[in-house]
Amino acid sequence: MLRQNLPPDTLHALTLGRERCGGSEDLAGIVTVGRFRFRIWHAIVGLLVLAVGSCQAYDYGSRYSSWAGLSKPELVDSARWYVRERAPGQKVCLYVVTCDKGRARLALVKDIEALDIEPARQLAWDRRFKNHCPGQTANFALAVAEGGPEITWGSQRAVWSFYLDRFTPRMGRFHGPYAFSERDAEPCTAQHAIAG
Repeated sequence: MLRQNLPPDTLHALTLGRERCGGSEDLAGIVTVGRFRFRIWHAIVGLLVLAVGSCQAYDYGSRYSSWAGLSKPELVDSARWYVRERAPGQKVCLYVVTCDKGRARLALVKDIEALDIEPARQLAWDRRFKNHCPGQTANFALAVAEGGPEITWGSQRAVWSFYLDRFTPRMGRFHGPYAFSERDAEPCTAQHAIAG
């Protein structure tokens, strides 16, 4: 082996490896290669963790952006989109989450002009990150008014998706049922409809 061409730190590592392996330079080289592979493996795992972590960060970042920008006009626009795309010819009512005796429930919005969205947004945040007012209940939801024309399967109710930034059907072909409300909600009537 040409020792004069090796950097001092590599030469030191080889010397230590040879001493650990009983003086054999062949075994010292194997130990050094093993350490190199070990470091490469850790680098690959580190890059994978970084990639997965950045995807998680994007997911939470987009959900936070949806929550932070949520407004009454956005809810109404999304309800109109839902009627146009998922429930044509129907009227839909808006429901917002409230806390009733320590459990979440949906309350029918009877006057959209009087709705203050901020307490419901804050309750949605607290439910997610502080385990306040638990329950299998959506934070914002839509229901189709009774007595309208026939509606497609799964589109009778919709829940707000902070991931999609819009209302999505409670039941769908490619996803399981989302929670609407674990307690009975007041039925939707045409006089309380916000879209349709």
